Amino acid sequence: MNATIDVNLNAIVHNLSEVKKIIYPETKIIGVVKSNAYGHGLVETARAVWTSGADILAVQSIEEAVELRVNKIRSPILILGYVDQQDFYKAIEFDITLTAYDLDILYLLHLEAKKHNRWVRVDFKVDTGMNRLGFKSYEAAEKYQEVLKFEHIRIEGIHSHFAAPKDKEFCFQQLKEFQNVLFYLQQQKIQIPLVHMAATDTTFLYNESQFDAVRIGQGLYGYSDIEKFQEKLQPVLTLKSQVVSIKRVAKGESVSYDRIYKAPSSKKIAIVPVGYADGYPRSLSNKSEALVAGSRVKVVGKICMNALMIDVTGVKCTVGDEVVLIGGQKEEFISALELAKLGETIPREILSRLSSGIPREYHFK
Repeated sequence: MNATIDVNLNAIVHNLSEVKKIIYPETKIIGVVKSNAYGHGLVETARAVWTSGADILAVQSIEEAVELRVNKIRSPILILGYVDQQDFYKAIEFDITLTAYDLDILYLLHLEAKKHNRWVRVDFKVDTGMNRLGFKSYEAAEKYQEVLKFEHIRIEGIHSHFAAPKDKEFCFQQLKEFQNVLFYLQQQKIQIPLVHMAATDTTFLYNESQFDAVRIGQGLYGYSDIEKFQEKLQPVLTLKSQVVSIKRVAKGESVSYDRIYKAPSSKKIAIVPVGYADGYPRSLSNKSEALVAGSRVKVVGKICMNALMIDVTGVKCTVGDEVVLIGGQKEEFISALELAKLGETIPREILSRLSSGIPREYHFK
């Protein structure tokens, strides 16, 4: 086996408990398991998130939502992304909540539900500055009242999304716009359902943003962009492989494509069967490190589609020895955050791009 991913579900329990210490007791948790649970594996991870205290699960697509239902996960499920008209019946059949952001689409959804003499749940999205999906805040209250006229649609929630958690001024501008929408609806004596806006980092930073629920994504998996909260979390995932070949490289010889690495002296190079096709970024070429026999070793040369090379000079290792690319080995640890900084990206991208073809092994005491 070229690689495996170990998922420590106990760490999810820990991370949820840390979130619960920060939020108000009555605040609900929406566990975000979209995009294959950020690379951790959708079904088993979602089941652990649900049974460990999340009130609602959020996914990106109808396919993910249906997969959870087929695997007997009965939690409320919210789809955060786009759903094609031809799949509306699945949302109705499997009791899944869709994000509402366009009146024309909602009318078609209403007609589909009416055809089956059923009703469908939606969560109304307000765009307060992300400029992605959602009704613009200046029109949101009016559009909300229009949606209420659709007899076969039930509004289960209303939410928005912060664009830049560390930009306090802009966050509070967004918060004010969202609160204005809520206040107007209250003035119209409209009963407001579940209200949510904060994701992981804004949950940590701004108590005012918590409302009725918070959406926790990267925090579930052990990561936050806020350093003092990162220290409280436990990374969940370990990506490991093995040494499949070892060779000696003489001084001046190059390793891998484009010859970006030339040995400054005689080196012992190990080949590991993981590459960018597995989700290990090519941007980490000649930058990242791996763990072998409890030691940090350098990744050298261009990362290939299905392989990478590491400098194991001075390290006692042989073919078959374990190589950890993300996670811990003995006293050393390489986090997705470390790789993200080297690759000039974010931990969420590092994790979510890990190939679904890599077997996941789940551990839960």
